[in-house]
Amino acid sequence: MTPSTGSERLYYDDAYTTRFAARVREVGAFAGRPALELERTYFYPESGGQQADRGSLGASPVLDVQSDDDGRVWHVVESAGAAAGEALEGTIDWERRFDAMQQHTGQHVLSAAFERVLDAATLSSTLGDERSVIEVARGDMDWRTLERVEEAANRVVWEDRPIALHWVDDEGVKRFRLRKPPAVSGRIRIVEVPDWDVSACGGTHTRRTGEVGVIKVVRWERVRGNLRFEFLCGARALRDHAWRTEALLEAAKRRTLKDRDLIAHLERAAAERDTLERRVRELSGVLAVAEAKERVGDPPRGVAAFLESRPRDEARLLALKCLEAGAPWVVIGVAAPEPVVIAGRAKAGAGDLKTLVPDLLARTHGKGGGSPDFVQASAADAAAARDAFAWASGEVPRRVEAP
Repeated sequence: MTPSTGSERLYYDDAYTTRFAARVREVGAFAGRPALELERTYFYPESGGQQADRGSLGASPVLDVQSDDDGRVWHVVESAGAAAGEALEGTIDWERRFDAMQQHTGQHVLSAAFERVLDAATLSSTLGDERSVIEVARGDMDWRTLERVEEAANRVVWEDRPIALHWVDDEGVKRFRLRKPPAVSGRIRIVEVPDWDVSACGGTHTRRTGEVGVIKVVRWERVRGNLRFEFLCGARALRDHAWRTEALLEAAKRRTLKDRDLIAHLERAAAERDTLERRVRELSGVLAVAEAKERVGDPPRGVAAFLESRPRDEARLLALKCLEAGAPWVVIGVAAPEPVVIAGRAKAGAGDLKTLVPDLLARTHGKGGGSPDFVQASAADAAAARDAFAWASGEVPRRVEAP
C-alpha cells in the first residue's frame, strides 16, 4: 500500500489534517503540466477508484494529484513557481476530502452488506466527483431486496463503529479475513470496520462509521451479466434527497394529488397519451387518404405540393397515399418543423429516383437516401427545402414521364 520510494504519504495515517508545511523535493511535470513533488504530503493522489484531492501549495492552486510508477506523488499546479528545497504551505480542500472519505467508507460498508445479506461480491468500485458505483456479482434486483441491503449497511453507520487501521506485511495479512485478497504485497494497509468489513485499502476514510451519515442506492443497471449500483453517502445523499423530494412534492401539488398517488397518476396519464396518439395516427391516416384523393384527382395526375408546416411523418404518409391513389409521381416539400423534401413514383413507373439523391442532397445540404421509387432528404433550413423542392418538382416528372 505504501511505496518504498517517493513522497512520504501522511494521509495514510491521518486523513483529517488539511494544512501542513512541506519542502519541495523536485520541480517537474506530469502529463505535460507543471507539477511539484514534495518530500511529504497529505494530498491524496487519484488511485483505487478514488478521485484526487484539490487545494493549494503556496499561492498556486493544486489542479490534480497523481502518482507515477516510482511511487512519486506529483501535485499538478497552475504554475510551478517554486524551487527545489523551498518550503511551502499546503492546504487541502476539506469539503472535497471529507466527501471522498464519506463515499469511500460508505463503499466498504455497502459492499460488505451486499456480501453478508445476498452473498454478492463487489467486483469493482469507482468513487467519482458526483456519483459512485460498485459492480456486484448478481444478476437481478428489486427495491424490497435492495432495502434489506441498505438497512443492514445503515445500521452499521448509525452504530458509529470506530474504524481501525492496521499496517501488516505479507505474513501478517494472513491474520485478517479480508473481503478480497490484497492487490499488492509488502507493507499492506488494512482498513477494518469491526465485526463487519476488513479490506486492504490505501484510500482516505472517516474515523467512525457515523461520519458517513447515510448510504443510499439511487439506481442500478445490468452490465456484463452483473449489476452496477450507483450510491450516495453523507452530504451527497442529503442533496439528492432534497431535490427528489422537491420534485415529487411540487409535481404532486401541481396536480392536486398526494405525493404517494403521483406514480399512479403518471401511469394513467401515460396510458391516456398512448391511446390519444393511436387515435391521432388513425385520424391522420384518414385525413391523408382524403387529402391525397383531392390532390391526385380523377383522372390521376402527378402531385407537387410545398407545405409550410407539417410533421415529417405526416408528409411522408401523404406522399405514400398519393401514390396509392394513382398518382404517377409525387413531390412533397415541408418548411417546418423539420424541413424535408420527399419524392416518389408509382412502383410500375419508369425512372430510377435514387439517381436524384446526390443532386437532392446538394440542394438541401442535408442527409437522405431511398430506393428507385421513393427518396427523402432532410434540409438544412426552409430556404434549402424550397430550392430542392422547386428542382425536384421539374426533375421527377421529367424522369418518370419520359417516353
